[in-house]
Amino acid sequence: MKNLKYLLAGVFLTGLLFSGCKKAEEALDVKFDATYDADINVDVPPALRNVAFSKSTTIDPASDPNVSKYFDKIKKFEIQEITGEITSISKEVTLVTGTLSIYNENRNASWTLNNVPLTKGTVLTLDDSGGGWDTVSQILKDKQVFTVRVEGEVSEGDVSFTIKIKIKTKVTASPL
Repeated sequence: MKNLKYLLAGVFLTGLLFSGCKKAEEALDVKFDATYDADINVDVPPALRNVAFSKSTTIDPASDPNVSKYFDKIKKFEIQEITGEITSISKEVTLVTGTLSIYNENRNASWTLNNVPLTKGTVLTLDDSGGGWDTVSQILKDKQVFTVRVEGEVSEGDVSFTIKIKIKTKVTASPL
C-alpha cells in the first residue's frame, strides 16, 4: 500500500513536470504580425464585353524580416485577413466572374467572385467560409514561394487595373 502511494505520487509529479515544461516553452514563444502583399497588374485587351484575363505573381514567405529571422522555428501562421484592393483602374468595369487563388505545388485555396463593380479603392474581402484561411496558413508554413493568381471576365475590354493582394498573419515561433 505504501509503495502504491509512492508510485501514484511519482506519476503525479511526472505529469506536473511535463505539463510545466510545455507551458514554460509556450511562454517563451515569440508572436509577431507578418503581412504579405503583392501587386497584380491586369491589362485587358479591347473587346465589346465579357473579356477574359489571367495574371499571377509570387510571394516568398521569407520576405518578412521577422519570419526570415525565425524561419526554421515557426510553429504556426494564423491568418487574420486576406484582401484584394483595386489600387488603380483606367475605367470602371464589373468583374462578371472571377477567381482569386493562392497556391503552391501541394495546396490550393481559391475564392469565387461574381458581379463585383471594380473602381479605385474597391476592397475584396476573402473570408474563411470554405476553409481557405487554413489552407493559406499551411501554404505559408510550407515555407516555399507560392503563387497568387487572379482570373476571370470583366464586363468590357480595354481596361487596366492593379489589384493589391494582402495577407495579414499572426506568427508564432519558438526562440529555442
